[in-house]
Amino acid sequence: MLKGNKVVFLALVIALIFIVLSCVPVTPPSTAKEVVIQTSRHGHPTNAHLVYAKDGLTGSWTKLTGTNGLYKFTVNDPQGLYSIAVAEPEFGYKPKSVQFFHAKLSETNYVYIDVGNATDEDAATLTINMPGGYDDKQLCVFFHHEHRFPMVESNKAVAPQLPKAKADLVIFVGAPWSESGIEKVAIIRDFVLDADKEIFLTEEMLKAPESATKFDDISVEWLIGGTTEIFGVDSIKIPTALKSDNDLYILGFADWNRGFIYTEYQKNYPTTTPFATSSINPANLPETRVSTSVETSNLKITITPYNPNMTGLETILYTTIFGYYDSVDSYGNPEFDVQYLAYISS
Repeated sequence: MLKGNKVVFLALVIALIFIVLSCVPVTPPSTAKEVVIQTSRHGHPTNAHLVYAKDGLTGSWTKLTGTNGLYKFTVNDPQGLYSIAVAEPEFGYKPKSVQFFHAKLSETNYVYIDVGNATDEDAATLTINMPGGYDDKQLCVFFHHEHRFPMVESNKAVAPQLPKAKADLVIFVGAPWSESGIEKVAIIRDFVLDADKEIFLTEEMLKAPESATKFDDISVEWLIGGTTEIFGVDSIKIPTALKSDNDLYILGFADWNRGFIYTEYQKNYPTTTPFATSSINPANLPETRVSTSVETSNLKITITPYNPNMTGLETILYTTIFGYYDSVDSYGNPEFDVQYLAYISS
């Protein structure tokens, strides 16, 4: 930690593996040296507060101008190295933030960064028209990172303040906590919500859930299409008629006494207990070591990456979070003035 002027610089050594999947750019790069940046607010493509880019390691930072969250710049560095910085002002309880992205053209020339900080302009209302016979039923509506639980009245339910985004839309008839549980499931793929919208579900679109084994101490969630996360499905499989190869099951185990969370992603719902919770020991798991030092008033972060020997991935990025704070809350947690998040390629 670096102390000065009552400011403490904290490097949170959270080296998370962030995988850049095969995202399809809205506007692909036009040349091999062009980088396209897409920013959004909770999935809604829109401009960030500030976006800068740097060509190579020693180039100057250049301010970029974007339209609908789309920015472009050209990399001339012989090694194809480039850096991006996306800054946001303080927003509600969130401190000022800067996200850094550092990679090579050979790894990716399309960068997607969501800055959060959504406003009413980044949200829309979805009206769901139901077939007859569902009045007074509760719906569970999952879209992108949000969820709503409207009631059906006069064959209609209204889900307000959903993100303006493109993602798979998942709708349950019934709720995990209701007496009848989840009765029907509908999935609309690649749904675009760019303004207030009305949809009509038919009985053919609603499929019965498929029961599955409930595992002791292991939670199960769905990750539909890689973006929409569904909870409350510990003993339910994605209906076979609706499942896609892009859908995953998230299997999780939390040990709060030892302070860790263990997660696995699987394409198919396990037929037997997926892993023995008693055998999980964080000390035996592979590590990505992170160390920090201060050189001429600059923070230097050194990462020794773990090679997972995984195939089929385009790029692996290591995420490090650090920031400035000058006070702590009643629980001893830092109250950041500025928080930084750096994505560093392997």
